[in-house]
Amino acid sequence: MLSVLAGIVIAALSLAGCTSGKANGEVGSGEAVKTNGTGTKIVYINTDTLMSNYLLAIELNEAFWKKQEERRTELNIKAKSLDQETNEFQRKLQNNGFLSEARAVDARDQLLIKQENLRRLQQDMMDKTAREQNELNKQLYDKLTSFLKEYNKEKGFDIVLSTQVGSTVLYAVDGFDITNDVVKGLNEEYKKNNGK
Repeated sequence: MLSVLAGIVIAALSLAGCTSGKANGEVGSGEAVKTNGTGTKIVYINTDTLMSNYLLAIELNEAFWKKQEERRTELNIKAKSLDQETNEFQRKLQNNGFLSEARAVDARDQLLIKQENLRRLQQDMMDKTAREQNELNKQLYDKLTSFLKEYNKEKGFDIVLSTQVGSTVLYAVDGFDITNDVVKGLNEEYKKNNGK
């Protein structure tokens, strides 16, 4: 989940790098933002750190996984019950426990219907999971882009990049990383809006 959320954050960060014309913004650590040779103010956010420290992302992730666990449990209970019915059917079939071939065929057909229903339930759960994940990602994306638009009015960055393990930003000198400042601001906004 975090990697999917991080992907959404990367997209959000790419879109949020707007300019406000400030000369030299300050990052949360108090260091002046570095500029490249053309005066462009470039900073980045580590999305792995952001997602593991942003209270809303943590809360949404926990709720999402709790719901997934409940679905898996429900599916496992139904699958186990069907396995037991299948084993009982096979035992009866091997021991000539059916009064007629027609009853054996009917019992087999009922099992096939239950197997198909279980397969449909599994697919429905996967579809719900994907929809919910998309909704959560959109919610985080909206919160982050909204925050970054306001944040950047004061900071005046030209480009806000994102980085995570295995991304394209492999190294940057001190002063470019605004992750902690953004996490702090997002969490303050979250606490204020949720009375925490």
